[in-house]
Amino acid sequence: MLVDTARHSMSSALTGSYDHRLVALSVVIAICASYAALDLAGRVTAAQGFARTAWLMGGATAMGLGIWSMHYIGMLAFDLPVPVEYDWPTVVFSLLAAILASSVALFVVSRQKMGGWRAAAGSFPMGIGIALMHYSGMEAMRLTAMCHYDARLVSLSVVLAIVISFVALCLAFLAREEKHGITARKVASAVVMGAAIPVMHYTGMAAASFMPTSTRPDLSHSVSITALGTAGIAMVTMVVLGLAILTSLFDRRYSAQTLELESAEQRYRLLFERSLAGIIRTTLDGPILDCNQACARILGYASREELMASPIADHYFDPEDRNTFIAKLKKEKSLSNYERCLRRKDGSPVWILASAHLVEDKHGVPAVNEETFIDITERKKAEETFRKAFDANPEPMTISSIAEGRYIDVNEAFLRVTGYAREEVISHTSDELKFWDKPEARAALVNTLRAEGSVRNLEITYRTKAGEQRIALDSSEIIEVGGQKCMISILRDMTEQKSLEKQLRQAQKMEAVGQLTGGIAHDFNNMLGVIIGYSEVVTERLSGNEPLQKKCEQITKAAQSAATLTRQLLAFSRQQMLEPKYLDLNSIVRNMERMLRRLIGEDITFSTALGPTLGSIKADQGQIEQVIINLVVNARDAMPSGGKVRIETSAVELNGDYSKKHLPQLPGSYVLLTVSDTGVGMDADTQARIFEPFFTTKEVGKGTGLGLSTVYGVVRQSDGFIWVYSEPGHGTTFKIYLPRTGQAAQVMTSNSRMARSVRGSETILLVEDEEALRELTRSLLADQGYRVLEASRPERAIEIAGKFDGTIHLLLTDMVMPGMNGRALAEALAPIRPEMKVVFMSGYTGFNHSALTDEKLILLSKPFTRDNLLTKIQEVLGSIAKLETVQ
Repeated sequence: MLVDTARHSMSSALTGSYDHRLVALSVVIAICASYAALDLAGRVTAAQGFARTAWLMGGATAMGLGIWSMHYIGMLAFDLPVPVEYDWPTVVFSLLAAILASSVALFVVSRQKMGGWRAAAGSFPMGIGIALMHYSGMEAMRLTAMCHYDARLVSLSVVLAIVISFVALCLAFLAREEKHGITARKVASAVVMGAAIPVMHYTGMAAASFMPTSTRPDLSHSVSITALGTAGIAMVTMVVLGLAILTSLFDRRYSAQTLELESAEQRYRLLFERSLAGIIRTTLDGPILDCNQACARILGYASREELMASPIADHYFDPEDRNTFIAKLKKEKSLSNYERCLRRKDGSPVWILASAHLVEDKHGVPAVNEETFIDITERKKAEETFRKAFDANPEPMTISSIAEGRYIDVNEAFLRVTGYAREEVISHTSDELKFWDKPEARAALVNTLRAEGSVRNLEITYRTKAGEQRIALDSSEIIEVGGQKCMISILRDMTEQKSLEKQLRQAQKMEAVGQLTGGIAHDFNNMLGVIIGYSEVVTERLSGNEPLQKKCEQITKAAQSAATLTRQLLAFSRQQMLEPKYLDLNSIVRNMERMLRRLIGEDITFSTALGPTLGSIKADQGQIEQVIINLVVNARDAMPSGGKVRIETSAVELNGDYSKKHLPQLPGSYVLLTVSDTGVGMDADTQARIFEPFFTTKEVGKGTGLGLSTVYGVVRQSDGFIWVYSEPGHGTTFKIYLPRTGQAAQVMTSNSRMARSVRGSETILLVEDEEALRELTRSLLADQGYRVLEASRPERAIEIAGKFDGTIHLLLTDMVMPGMNGRALAEALAPIRPEMKVVFMSGYTGFNHSALTDEKLILLSKPFTRDNLLTKIQEVLGSIAKLETVQ
């Protein structure tokens, strides 16, 4: 054959034609063969050993046969007017050339790391192989004609084969790790590669022209094109179909295996990355191959990449520790649950509990250490500090054997509370120490501990070395010490708290009794007010010689005694009406001193010790004087044979510790009033009841039992606290704590002019729900010249005030009424009667203390006499009394 660069005369050239069906078949075979070849070659990267070679040869064979078959089917489709045969040795050579070129190209592009330059390097032998097969196949033709080539088209065919092969190889191999769209890329690369073969072939055919000649060709090794084409079609079809079936079968198995591997790898990766335990892979020399985020966190790094930049040896405090660890790992192959200390990024120590496994390479040489570990730094710290915590715990702690109760260890608090020395306790049993108040109590504790595994806050009574009984809450757990079952116990001492609880229960009992007595006293006040009022009216209207006058005076005296009794009950229940002022306690004691000396008699020594700069208290002066009188009288009665009474005052600051031991005492600044005597004293049972109403230790007829209960009520209503200290035969001391204020002290002075001598003309709105008392009050006011508007309930009072045209000078209202209390009534009338003054009547508060001790409220205590009523009215309307500040 000749390559002719000059244009031959076309008039003498042979003209051929194509069978388009065979042309289409040749293209389809090229594409199918390309798909099988590229798919098989794509498995080369992941394979190893013989499998790698097999996949490579399979792909090269499929590609070579595809190129070869496409060529000869294309030649079969080309019909010349002269007979054409082929030299079969040359045909075989062309086939081998195609397979060899394909194997070189696929070998180049199937490397693990694929790039553009590898695709270019592979496309060159692939394009040359396609061209070599084509032109060697053309050289195998035997016909009575000479073949001439257009050099430009020949060059174009070779370039097209190389370029299109490059595109196909890029599609097939550059993005092979990307699973998304892999099928589409396989089909696209097969189509492109399948196009490269026929494009090159038919471009090469266009470059060839056949000139008739009279020379007969050498037909000694020739075979007809029909036979060659049929054999080629059959061979390639069988091979391609076989490889396609093989590929399909493998694809199913490979895809399933791939998915399983990918799923397993993903699960492992997620486990690796999300594990709370640190996981690390290192070489035996020290570089870190891989690690998870937990590993980086445990070693103090923000990211795994930052940790991997440093060798693992940098995290050992002593490099020799790493060498020892590697030597032991090589010897034992794997290590489990071992502890070691590493260095964090910041240099601080971190203790880990780890397991390590030695991985060998394919030659059996130790290569990689795979290690999993958790951070046990806190546990190690806990172990280190347990001994300190055990000894430093303020609560007593013991470790003892369950079987005998033999003490293995005790802490300092146990020794301090019980009074033992350590050597007196260790190795001795609780029975030997007589620790348990009742021996069966320990047996019950052990039975509960064995049944439930732990004991929480079991109340026990134990004895100290001195024999003192104490109460504690025992919490115990079972532990093992040296293979022996033991219990570790914490004793929370409750002795003081139990005492405080007893005090609190007593205070609650006193509160309940006070509520009962206050309710009773309230009903009596209203009845006594009517009795006293009418008896005074009758007495005044009787002449001095009337026999009934003395009887009426006795009625008044009895009613006033009953009123005194109700005041004492209300004082105890803290529901009496007080008029609190800022008082100087020292002044009160000085003013009372002469009277108190006469009260106790000459056989009792009376003394005072008044502290300087006490500050003022806020209380009712009369009630404080009553408190002092009651306590002094109580002291006198406790010393029938004489003795000493002493009154002391001082300013004190109480802290939280004192308050915790004296509930419900609050911390703060107080004025302390102390009254002590050298009398017979009291036992604990008597002290527990001395503030109860009607409780007395005196003989029948010599005491009401309300003296100390009144003291208690007054002190508590004044926001104070009272405590008693006494022992039989050692006298008694009462300590009263009254809140200290920063205000200047005041005393009351009043005009001696009798209120009844002043007649009034003002209008008074009287509101009282008790009819008899309302009628009495109206009568007393009307007799004194006042105009009285009366109402039985607050709603009626509001109606009267709204309709009355004149001035209402004063509202005189009961404090406790159904539906609306007196203060709410006054507030409701204030907008329509802003000039109206207000006086509240009550002997029973029914309100919180702060509501009634408001200095703006004017109070008239029930039961009241006519003089009390008229004096209070005149004080409000006529300003009889005034307040003077004590400098």
